[in-house]
Amino acid sequence: MSRRAAQAPGCKTHDMVLVHRVFHREFRLLAEIVEATAPTDTEQVTRVSAHAREMLAALHHYHSNEHELIWPKLLSAEVDSALIDRIQIQHEQIDATMRRVDSELSEWEHQGGAETADLLVDGLRRLHAELTEHLRLKEDSVLPIVAETLTASEWAELGKRGMASFSKGRALVFLGHIAEEADEREWSEFVRAIPAPVRLLYRVLGRRGHARETTLLRRDLRTVGKVGK
Repeated sequence: MSRRAAQAPGCKTHDMVLVHRVFHREFRLLAEIVEATAPTDTEQVTRVSAHAREMLAALHHYHSNEHELIWPKLLSAEVDSALIDRIQIQHEQIDATMRRVDSELSEWEHQGGAETADLLVDGLRRLHAELTEHLRLKEDSVLPIVAETLTASEWAELGKRGMASFSKGRALVFLGHIAEEADEREWSEFVRAIPAPVRLLYRVLGRRGHARETTLLRRDLRTVGKVGK
């Protein structure tokens, strides 16, 4: 393949849909988990708080990487600026909600009580609702344009940046969150782009770590999520 062909626009973006599913699922479950957690169960409160902060940080990095790597390329390709403006407004709204949730999370973690838990649950549900609208717009209107505008290497850089925002061990667990949302075909295609040593570490450590963590986090829920592949 020539260098020119290798750099031609065109990339597969479905891996981002899998990441969207993770955020959609985890912020929905977090509201349910907080609601089910007894304020006197300090170990579970600490565990849930750590998971919530990890998801908030992951979402923040995800949006930051988009701003740096995707939006400038779409704007230079003369994509409808009104669409980009709408996405930006949604990002700002979500960022503001995330800051409120982070504050409510600290109060719940350190003060406890039904009132602080209720505030946090409401904040998480508000964040989930905003994310649902935002992710639907991106999947319907933005990702098809990205697929025709970015090269495969440019798109791959977004994934690398995303995983680099985690420590090595936490990245393996996040892979488990992605696996939980993928069917066999989707997972096979997703891991094809992951280096073989990382795939091995995931099978040996990440899958087990994800299963252990999610079992503890969701232990008080009526339904238990799937174990990662």
